[in-house]
Amino acid sequence: MPRRGCLAVLAAAAAAMAPKYAGPGFRVVRCFPHLSRRNADQAVCDGRVTVNGAVAKPALRVKTGDVVTLDGRRADWEPFAASLEQGDASLEQGDGSLEQGAAAAPPRRYILYRKPAGVACTTDAHDKRSLRHQPALKRYFSGGRRVFPVGRLDADSEGLVLLTDDGATSDALLQPRNKVKKTYVVDVERNIDDADVERLAAGVVIETAQQRTGKTTAAATRPCEVEKGGDATLRVVLTEGRNRQIR
Repeated sequence: MPRRGCLAVLAAAAAAMAPKYAGPGFRVVRCFPHLSRRNADQAVCDGRVTVNGAVAKPALRVKTGDVVTLDGRRADWEPFAASLEQGDASLEQGDGSLEQGAAAAPPRRYILYRKPAGVACTTDAHDKRSLRHQPALKRYFSGGRRVFPVGRLDADSEGLVLLTDDGATSDALLQPRNKVKKTYVVDVERNIDDADVERLAAGVVIETAQQRTGKTTAAATRPCEVEKGGDATLRVVLTEGRNRQIR
């Protein structure tokens, strides 16, 4: 079989072995663990999300087998939804004891990966830049279990990325109300003065092109911590995750 055909077969087999969501319906706005809830809501409202080829509405619930895309890219949502469902089922057991003969759930996985530039924070089997194709991570996408990134870094950025199969932990870390801090060290093209630091710390306006209407909307970011780390280096601490906010 040609190499391309082998890769297609392996990708299909991996997808078939992945955990499937078995619940009655999972809200489409929760299908993107790399986005904050606010940003996911906005993406759906802006028409950037489709389900089975149709533009999704915020109240839509998806079921196993549904194809969800964001900006034309397929979202690997079922392992995340399945892990949340499994966590909810464990909580309903009360004292956490297992019935006689029941198998214990496998331990959750938490992996810190130092992402180099050029790697995309996606688990897409068809994207050679994705996390699942990186040598250090391939083993975490085999055996019927998969991990997913908590948040994301741009493909051109490098730094620590947390991957897990624990949907509840991912959800808690990404909830805007929890204000979990994320620290970035940024090299810029010119020297920075105190006025630059004050302006950036107060928040900046980000423009976003709306896929459905083609119009551009603008909204300010939250104030954040910014300090100089050198003449052309900044240390930025964010509590939100707007698309390409650092850049």
